[in-house]
Amino acid sequence: MTSPTDILHNEAMTLVWNVLNRNHDADFMSHLYNAIQKSESFKITSGTNFAIGFDTNAIFRVGLNGTKGADAIDYLRTIHNGPVVLPGQCVQELWNNSLAAVEPQAKKISKAFANLQNETTGIHQALGAAGQAVQDAVENLLIEHKDWVDPASHETFATTLEALLDVATCQFVPRSHFYSLSQIRKETKTPPGFRDHSTNHGDFFVWADFLYSLATIDTSTSTATVFVTNDVKTDWSRNGVAHPILASEATSVTGTPFVLWTVPDFQNYVNELST
Repeated sequence: MTSPTDILHNEAMTLVWNVLNRNHDADFMSHLYNAIQKSESFKITSGTNFAIGFDTNAIFRVGLNGTKGADAIDYLRTIHNGPVVLPGQCVQELWNNSLAAVEPQAKKISKAFANLQNETTGIHQALGAAGQAVQDAVENLLIEHKDWVDPASHETFATTLEALLDVATCQFVPRSHFYSLSQIRKETKTPPGFRDHSTNHGDFFVWADFLYSLATIDTSTSTATVFVTNDVKTDWSRNGVAHPILASEATSVTGTPFVLWTVPDFQNYVNELST
């Protein structure tokens, strides 16, 4: 397996390759212990200078949720004083998954949700307690996803992209050089992405691009690194605790503690700053 080091002679690329390929010493055992103990290695508090990056699903949702979403975007644009990272892989996924696939169907899906809600009202009346359970499940589904398929959410998404254009660093690792590494990690169930049923390596390249972006910028004044994703499968986290391999790899690149947030975690952090 040919290393990018032999081809690109790029210090940042070499570091990321070595970290992802286990050619770099890292304290995996301590991260495993902390994860099992659910011990936060670092608490992000008001005034913390930290680097932050976003997964594809997080980028689409971060500006949603009313005032909280608007405040989160304003925070990124005007208040956050650390690096902001947009993994290169997310750029193509935003188009492929969110814009090209979701936007044309947003009105259709919204109508389907409304019809489903009307139908469950009848089920509730006909089946009593069992019908109530169905109705409750549908209402929970609407709470979780309705804002995402609302056509108006795409205007918010455009505002999010404008903010990221102003502040974010976006880098790609070379795909041909890293592809064999992504295959090995998938086969050995190395996070992220091994829980995905598909055979693609999108999550790996999101993570590799994230680490490479961090390696190319100045993080010397950052005291922590945060990655925001709404993917809560165990190849990313368990009960809100980042997979110890991911924590170890990020720390190896930046030299700072690593924290994994969901979009609500990030929005709540911003909201608490103003209270």
